[in-house]
Amino acid sequence: MITRFERFTLILFEIMKYWNKIASEIMKDEQLKGTHALYIITLYRFPEGLSAARLTDICQKDKAEISRSLATLETKGFVCKDGHYNAKVQLTKSGEALARHLNEIANTAVQQASQSLSKEEREIMYKCLSSIAENLRTISKEDLTR
Repeated sequence: MITRFERFTLILFEIMKYWNKIASEIMKDEQLKGTHALYIITLYRFPEGLSAARLTDICQKDKAEISRSLATLETKGFVCKDGHYNAKVQLTKSGEALARHLNEIANTAVQQASQSLSKEEREIMYKCLSSIAENLRTISKEDLTR
């Protein structure tokens, strides 16, 4: 019998697997990775720019991964930095165009993926997932080995 933990974990991994596959396919034309899509979409929400540290917090990714990805995105001309140390990173015009394209595709994918859910069911789902994430964040700070 599958446990609640297994069911929950497998569902989340499956969702991430397919989203990463979609994102990777989109980013392939730009010779970028699927993970770059998240950074571009996030930076699009902050036209004034973000520091790499703030992007790390928002995206909940490793600092080194963010640094490598931003260097790649800068080399490809999708982002630019405002200075050096703790510099704000902003999308360029081509980065903004890519972000708009990514948002269109992401919105379509989310609409199609949730088409069998009512608005109320979606609200409940997001509320539940947010609650679970918050609880797991708290639990992760505790020593569970005792």
